[in-house]
Amino acid sequence: MPAFEAAGAKLYVLSYDEIDALADFKSAHGTTFTMLSDPDSEIIRAFGILNTTIAEDDHPWYGIPYPGVYVMDGEGIITEKFFENNFTVRPGPEQLLAALKGEQINLLEKGEGDQEVKVEVTFEGDTLPAGITRQLVARFSVPEGMHLYGQPVPEGLVAASIQLEQELEGIVSYTPVAPETSALTLAGDGHTLQVYEGDVVLRLPVAQNGRAIEKDDEGRWVRIAGKVQWQACDAEKCDIPQEQSFSFRLPAAFTVMADMGPGEGRVPSMNGAQHFKKMTERRQTSS
Repeated sequence: MPAFEAAGAKLYVLSYDEIDALADFKSAHGTTFTMLSDPDSEIIRAFGILNTTIAEDDHPWYGIPYPGVYVMDGEGIITEKFFENNFTVRPGPEQLLAALKGEQINLLEKGEGDQEVKVEVTFEGDTLPAGITRQLVARFSVPEGMHLYGQPVPEGLVAASIQLEQELEGIVSYTPVAPETSALTLAGDGHTLQVYEGDVVLRLPVAQNGRAIEKDDEGRWVRIAGKVQWQACDAEKCDIPQEQSFSFRLPAAFTVMADMGPGEGRVPSMNGAQHFKKMTERRQTSS
């Protein structure tokens, strides 16, 4: 993980797999970070991250944790965490590096006297393999003296948001990541609204489940499309709601998998089938 090393960070992995399975993984991928084996789920239970969506009925996966990542500062304080209910989904490296760096974002430069909100939508990452989350990022450059609305908003107002096309099959979105809002009390009726003041960055984690892949002579592709909405206001009036469409066509790529059957993207030296058999036997013995 050169990016983490360059940032002066340390990476530790906790796994339900046995030591020899982790050794094969490290050998297959040339990893140098520390991997901890917890075959009895003692540490997993202590952290409260045992995956309870898997029934305790001799299932070989019972004992695994929810897939997730803790990001800590130099004092050992957790600053961010990313967890999923689906054990096949993992956060992408772009999300982790953004959290590690404190989400330092380059926003659009404001022009002198510019009174319009400028919006730029980007996709973090060059590919979108199945099971890996990446983020859609909307950067709002808001003129001084104006604000955008956050959720919740009363009827008739529009909150800043990123939305996927409803007909987009195979693309899944997760909980949006947004900065904290501040409370604004209206002078007329005394209503208090949640607003963003200054420049704003919204993030929408997305993943694809394999049904979104399109194939042609150039490769395997995934299309992500949608729109960004917002409404800018100042102390006296609100502009009409605005929206901006976006569309990205990305290589689907392959998720790295062990050799637990035929298929593209497999890594034979990980000995996945062998370790899965041992995991099944271990579960049956412990029961």
